[in-house]
Amino acid sequence: MSGRKRFTLLAEATLCSFGLMVFSFFIHYKFPLQLLSFAALLISALIISRNLRSFSDLKKITGENISFKITLLYIIFGIALGIVLAVRYRRHLDISLFPESFHLFVIAAAFIGCMEELVFRGFIQEYVKSINRPFSILFSTLSHTGYKCCLFLSPVITTNVDVGFLAFWTFIVGILFGTIRHLSKSLLPSLSAHVLFDILVYAEFVRAPWWVW
Repeated sequence: MSGRKRFTLLAEATLCSFGLMVFSFFIHYKFPLQLLSFAALLISALIISRNLRSFSDLKKITGENISFKITLLYIIFGIALGIVLAVRYRRHLDISLFPESFHLFVIAAAFIGCMEELVFRGFIQEYVKSINRPFSILFSTLSHTGYKCCLFLSPVITTNVDVGFLAFWTFIVGILFGTIRHLSKSLLPSLSAHVLFDILVYAEFVRAPWWVW
């Protein structure tokens, strides 16, 4: 790959990531500043959509089906990882290790986790992979971590959130998910882990938390 092509790929991936961060930072502002959020999201969406012009492009995001058995093993590992992470986080919150009830918001929580995997481990990691595969894991993880942190760094947020704790664990888990996605050549294992984590963590939420815009 030529140096110019590498630069273009990296520039588009950076712009897409930055757009998502700007979106999460300004989404809680009121009009007209909130327009910056939707404008940034539109830029990211355009970058993603212009690179999804065929079924083969979409297949790159979901992954290559190299072996059903191998993919299934990674999915089982992803499910186990999702459970372990959820139990660890619920323990940190000092609540019961497993949900005592399930409410409708858990469906939305699962979709949120699914979309995050499609964007960060699916599109961004796969897009940067042609530059350097280990770098693509780091890049997508930093992108996802930045997106998460910007949700809570906005000055309009008055709720106390340990952003350092959030950044550290989002980065560590992102590296794990990115590595699983790379080794399995499929998005399904990391997606399974993320979705199951969100289901177990947010099962008891009757309504969406404040950060869900």
